[in-house]
Amino acid sequence: MHLAPPQQARRAAIGLTPLIDVVFILLLFFMLASSLTRLQAVSLQAPAVADAQQDAPPALLLRIRADHSLDLNGDPITDASLVETLTSQLARHPEIGVIVQPAANVDVQQLMRVFDQLAEAGVPILRLQ
Repeated sequence: MHLAPPQQARRAAIGLTPLIDVVFILLLFFMLASSLTRLQAVSLQAPAVADAQQDAPPALLLRIRADHSLDLNGDPITDASLVETLTSQLARHPEIGVIVQPAANVDVQQLMRVFDQLAEAGVPILRLQ
């Protein structure tokens, strides 16, 4: 009796075309589903040599510390009273500016929160140092 060796089943080849189609559909989905928000720009005045030599308007120094606490001209201030204090300062001196000096490890979210408060107070001149 003669036995034939068993025949091996052939594996079907997996086509890459459907896989590529799925990847492109997912890419298209995530591109369309992502939020396309309009970023608002904050206007800053860059210091220039000519501006520094002229009589500059009075300015307040607002420091943002590493622990996210604030101080205005060396006096500690809370987030809640920042807008009120700046509004009263602007009532007395409308041309006053604010120089913002963040610590090295302050995140951008905290900095933008402070910028929003300065815009709410109506600060006309804002410089980032």
